[in-house]
This record gives sequence, structure tokens and C-alpha cells, in this order.
Amino acid sequence: MNKIMFALLAGVVVGLLIAPDKGSETVKKLRSRLSDYKDQASDELEGLATKGKKAFEQGRNKVKDVID
Repeated sequence: MNKIMFALLAGVVVGLLIAPDKGSETVKKLRSRLSDYKDQASDELEGLATKGKKAFEQGRNKVKDVID
């Protein structure tokens, strides 16, 4: 996991160094993309939580059926 994060960080640094835009424009683009990724990650986590709750409820209902 650390290697992946290091590679990602290295890629960002290289990208900043060779970026064709001004620094302020590059920062704006990065903030926008990071915000988009944050929103996507939040949506994915919400979906996983919903699936987990549903699976838990199904498992609990099956256990109840076996006990009854």
C-alpha cells in the first residue's frame, strides 16, 4: 500500500513539474479533481454500507428462521 501511495505522489509531483499551465491554474485543476474523487469515494462507501446493511439483515433473518 505504501508503494502505491508513493508512486501516486511521485506521479503528481512529476505532473506538476511538467504541467503546461500556470501554477495557480494547475492548483485549481487539482482541487477540482480531488473534490470529484472525494465525491466518488463517498458515493462508493455509501453504496458499500448499504449493501453491508442489506447483507446483515438477510443473514439475521436467516438465523431467525433457523432458530424458529
